[in-house]
Amino acid sequence: MFEPQSTFLLSTIAVFTCLTLATLIHAISKRTKVSFTVALLLGGIGLSFVARNFEHTIFEYFSFSPEIVFYVFLPTLIFESAFHLNFRQFRNVFGEVAFLAIFGLLLSTGITASLLHYLIDLPWGVSVLFGTFISATDPIAVLAVFKELRVPQRLATIVDGESLLNDGTSLVLFQFLLKTVVFTGVLTFSPQVVVSESGHFLFSLTSGLMVGVFFGWIFSHAIAKSCTKGVQLTLSVILAHVTFLFAEAVFHSSGILATMAAGIIMGNLGKRKLNVETRNLFTEIWEFMGFIANALIFLLLGMKLGEVDFSRFWFSMLVAMGVCILIARPISVLGSFSISNLFRSSENKIPLSYQGITIWGGLRGALAAAAVLLIPQEFKYAEQLQAMTAGVIFGTFVLNATTIPLLLKKWKLVDFSISERIQKFEIDILISEMVRHELKQMLEKKHITQDVFEYLENRYQDTEKNTILNLEGFQKTLAESERETEKFLTYHALGIEMQTYRKLFEWHELSEKRYMALSESMIRQTERLDGDELPDERISQKKMAPEIPDACRYSEKLWFGVPRKILDRHRKRQIMERMQHYRGRRISSWKVILHFESLMKNHPLFHNSKILKKIINRYKQWNQNTEEKIENLIHSFPDVISPTRVRVAERACMRLERDMLHNFHKSGLISEKVYKKMKEDLNGRIEKNLKWLQHHFL
Repeated sequence: MFEPQSTFLLSTIAVFTCLTLATLIHAISKRTKVSFTVALLLGGIGLSFVARNFEHTIFEYFSFSPEIVFYVFLPTLIFESAFHLNFRQFRNVFGEVAFLAIFGLLLSTGITASLLHYLIDLPWGVSVLFGTFISATDPIAVLAVFKELRVPQRLATIVDGESLLNDGTSLVLFQFLLKTVVFTGVLTFSPQVVVSESGHFLFSLTSGLMVGVFFGWIFSHAIAKSCTKGVQLTLSVILAHVTFLFAEAVFHSSGILATMAAGIIMGNLGKRKLNVETRNLFTEIWEFMGFIANALIFLLLGMKLGEVDFSRFWFSMLVAMGVCILIARPISVLGSFSISNLFRSSENKIPLSYQGITIWGGLRGALAAAAVLLIPQEFKYAEQLQAMTAGVIFGTFVLNATTIPLLLKKWKLVDFSISERIQKFEIDILISEMVRHELKQMLEKKHITQDVFEYLENRYQDTEKNTILNLEGFQKTLAESERETEKFLTYHALGIEMQTYRKLFEWHELSEKRYMALSESMIRQTERLDGDELPDERISQKKMAPEIPDACRYSEKLWFGVPRKILDRHRKRQIMERMQHYRGRRISSWKVILHFESLMKNHPLFHNSKILKKIINRYKQWNQNTEEKIENLIHSFPDVISPTRVRVAERACMRLERDMLHNFHKSGLISEKVYKKMKEDLNGRIEKNLKWLQHHFL
């Protein structure tokens, strides 16, 4: 018998051994094209076989209590999915996702429970319990296929959004049923029980979301204020798990929905406040944590399945697979879309091809595996539910995940649209020109010989000629699709504007309030384009900016009981908010003009393009309007704006100093000691400048 300390050590070694095996399984699954999830389950079954048949193996110490699965792994999985959800795209399909995640989930649960009750004689409570968690989808494998095959973003968002939202709703139902069915042994339901628990269920939903929003907002600001990446990442891990624990322990509400709401806020509002490098690091770290949680959960489930006598439950497995994949899923999805389409205009209805992919993309994965592991092993139906869950997971990954690329191609959901074909032509020409320019520089610097240069120059020349020939054949199609071309170019212009605002925000030249306002403006324009409305077709209403009060109105010490100092600061804020807004619009519109003029000059597709000229003229008009507004502000409030313009320009100069200093150090022109001293002095000046801007400008 091992001592407790030795047992803990062996358990730790077992966990890291399993993680090592998971990485090997991942490498093998990539080479063999076998689903990673299926490979993990098979690996877990193999580990169980080793642990049973060989004495003193390390794997007999690999186990987790249901509490660890619930309080550690589930928050990680939910937060990781929510963090990557694009809320702007999600908002456009929220109606469809809500119907799928609520109505569709309940319908799927009801169908699954009814058929299993009558076909394999499961008690009502157990069959409903199984239906709640097995109806929740896991789109990871499907989204990987979507990304590879370039499916429409709207379809990908529906599949991803449904998974995230029904994870929350299904687990709230599952938690209620787990307490009712498993821990109290109530295998049938009475109307009185359903009614008495409905209030608690609604409170759990609403309070969970409120807790998640509150913690997400607080932590997003705290993470943005920190300048240390380690602290930022640690705070994000704390956010995911403290939100979950606080909701469960204090409010007795849904920790899953709380973590989901916190993840969405952090992944959208909070991520905007981070620089590009930190955003990429957050994405990588949470993908890594999701990988660990998925790997350990599926290995553990596989080991549990290795102890199950499948000869007793083979019929239950087959019935569960047929019911969940071929009956409950199609009916619930088609029913949900038939209702949501009633509220959509004819051009915005979800087509049958999207509905078919949503049906077939309803894989079951980590959430179902985690949920079934929460059921105590001593429960009478635990082994049967584990076997049924494994059967459905196997079925969806082996059958659905492997055949969905064929359906996407059959329904022509992976073909390039006209705008995408234009993008490809543009990038092909850009790459060819840039590579040829680089080759000339390499030849001048004697990095390559003349014969190598001529060989590569001729090859890229041929590529460019072929692209131009394809363009000539595309001219007729392009002429017939001017509307699509204008939509594509307008999308492109909005992307440039959005990128400019993000940079200005990161450089502290836009306040968060102005950044959010300008971002919302871009989102509204994008949504109008999604609805096939071009900028010139919108009936614009002239908006008058609120009047800024004169300083003389605050001449008295008090003005309606408010101290003059506070009112004066509020007035300056109004002026600077307006200045930031106009300045941001001016810079972004000028960037669009320069980029599009370069397109017209350098790319054959856009030589003398009427559409491009039209968009350039539109942005020139907007740029002129903002110039006039800025001049009016400078003329009206020189005492407020002039000092700030100097500080903003000073900050841009110091940003250039920082980049140059970094390059000098990297190239070895200055020593480490000189670099650190100069960097310290520069950071002090930057910090002083930022404090002034935050007080007067941001």
